[in-house]
Amino acid sequence: MESTPLLELDDNVLEIVVKLLNYSSMDLFSEDARKIRQWMIKQPHFPEVMADKKIKNFLILNKGSVEKSKEKIENYYSLRSLLPEIFDNIHPKFSYKENVKASIYFVPLPKLTQKLHRVFFCKMRDPQSAENVEPVDGIRLLVNIQEIRMMEDITYGDVFIFDCKNIPLRWMLKLTPMLLYKSLVVIYKKVFSNRLKAVYVLNAPLYTEKIVLLLKNILKPKLMERIHFCENSDVLMEKIGKEILPVDCGGKAKSLEELQVSKE
Repeated sequence: MESTPLLELDDNVLEIVVKLLNYSSMDLFSEDARKIRQWMIKQPHFPEVMADKKIKNFLILNKGSVEKSKEKIENYYSLRSLLPEIFDNIHPKFSYKENVKASIYFVPLPKLTQKLHRVFFCKMRDPQSAENVEPVDGIRLLVNIQEIRMMEDITYGDVFIFDCKNIPLRWMLKLTPMLLYKSLVVIYKKVFSNRLKAVYVLNAPLYTEKIVLLLKNILKPKLMERIHFCENSDVLMEKIGKEILPVDCGGKAKSLEELQVSKE
């Protein structure tokens, strides 16, 4: 019996996204991907030539720009040596992954929104064990999830939900401006070019105001406008939909525990 894939995709998602990128045909999109592949073959400093699926996702993330896709692929390889504190020991089989997953739910929800956005849900799983987890390990897990998505996912943007209930204050204090910059700007934007559509923050304690002040120094005003602090999950039902959200916040989809276990 075949297992259900973690990320659900309709057969026509790629075709829809390609049209949204203003390609008149799939053949033209495939031709641009071929150009990038031929360029990669001629780069002796690259350790590999990416799989076609991964190249196509770089092209999608960079809005169909071949040159921007090349730039981000260069960054993809070069930043590994420039950010050793993140990329050293990043292999998913290392112990940090189990420590993070034991402490925190950080899962992509299986179904895309109507606008083809992938929703991520982050919430404390075990606040006590989180005391022993470094935020940089969470960033490593995010990078590993992104690697999987580059091979298995197709989207037109990302939405993040952060439920701050039970987050230890000492853990939040470890989120330094430099760490936020490296994770949000250097990796998320300069490598993967993900289009951040919205961030919804639930159960935010008072000290999160300081984190917001840090973000204002890092993110562009346009992105700051996409961060929403919510008193309850009603806005999630309206903007995302009950069919997509987990039962943990009143939705109809699988619980965060089920989703976490399914990808362990």
